[in-house]
Amino acid sequence: MLNIPQLDSMTLLQTTFPELGRSDIQTLLQAAVPQYYPSGAYICHEGDPGTSLFVLVDGEADIIVHANPEIDILIDTVGPNTYFGEMAFLGETTRTATIRARTNCHTLVIDHTDFLPIAHTNPQLLRTLLRQIIGHLRRNDVAVIHELNVKNTALEKAYADLAAQEELRTQFIATLSHELRTPLTAVKGFLSLINQGAIKNESLPMALNSITRNVETMVGLTNDLLILYEMHPTATEYTYSKLPDILVEASNAARETLNGDAALVTLDIAAGISDIFADRRSLVLALRALIENSFKFNPDKDPVHIRAYRPSPDEIAISVTDRGIGIAREDFARIFDAFVRLEHEGGQYLFPGLGVGLTIAKFVVERQNGRIDISSTPGQGSTFTIFLPQPNQHN
Repeated sequence: MLNIPQLDSMTLLQTTFPELGRSDIQTLLQAAVPQYYPSGAYICHEGDPGTSLFVLVDGEADIIVHANPEIDILIDTVGPNTYFGEMAFLGETTRTATIRARTNCHTLVIDHTDFLPIAHTNPQLLRTLLRQIIGHLRRNDVAVIHELNVKNTALEKAYADLAAQEELRTQFIATLSHELRTPLTAVKGFLSLINQGAIKNESLPMALNSITRNVETMVGLTNDLLILYEMHPTATEYTYSKLPDILVEASNAARETLNGDAALVTLDIAAGISDIFADRRSLVLALRALIENSFKFNPDKDPVHIRAYRPSPDEIAISVTDRGIGIAREDFARIFDAFVRLEHEGGQYLFPGLGVGLTIAKFVVERQNGRIDISSTPGQGSTFTIFLPQPNQHN
């Protein structure tokens, strides 16, 4: 058994959970038990039941997931001041990864049953710890998706068309499962704590709001998949529609997918443009995807500018411009492929989503004999422009 001085434990937990105050750390220490694991020992196994959160004091540990019974994927190697096992700690569920000590490891172990009495008496500590743990889950999911994508890219080079299709299916399943896991875990964790009476009084509305937001996130992901499934057999229905109404509808729909956490939008519609001849439903889908991306990849929430104009008498253009992270030119072609996510290694921003919005937009625009052009500079922003042919006798 490892004996860690109280002062060292305080420093360790303060570094690991920087959002917690000193008094919160002292309270959390009441539930922390030191534990030693020699090099090569398994701290926990994927699929095993568990209720403990592990904080690594010193040493290194490997985080491993099983793609199938024959393949283990090393997701990451972590060092001191990191933690793992948060999903089991939150929801009393099975472990989602195997943790193996790469070197001799000393840990602090906080079990759910020991933490629960503390949560009853300190709701502020509970809220702060849950917020940090859920953010940590999201970052872990991005690491898993990145490693799976790297593996799948290598497989794509080795196999022919059939193998490439299987790779795409595997990538989609991995992406979908991890995109759903974070909101599901948050919902399950909050519901478990509510059922146990750990969240009540003034903390209950906060928990219910978080549950609602995460459920809405899952509904949005499901809707995107349904759109992909339904859009191919759906016939186009051309009508004249008011362009301002379409732009407002698409903008509001995009804002709803982000629970209102989006930038301001400015509209600039050239004189003489009122109606547009198009399949309204699918055009709204395409514009919603472009506007949603301009919100999502715009971490500073700079205003998004939508402009409509006539580049020629028989064509209308609608551009969506943001001042977000931008896209490298070599990625222009890839971003329209289904389930492609351009995660930036070492980047400070994490972007949710399945990577199907631009796929939907390109499909519905091209089916109306239109096209989408891209202009983008990394670090400065992007402009996506839809060009749709129009009867030149109607303005």
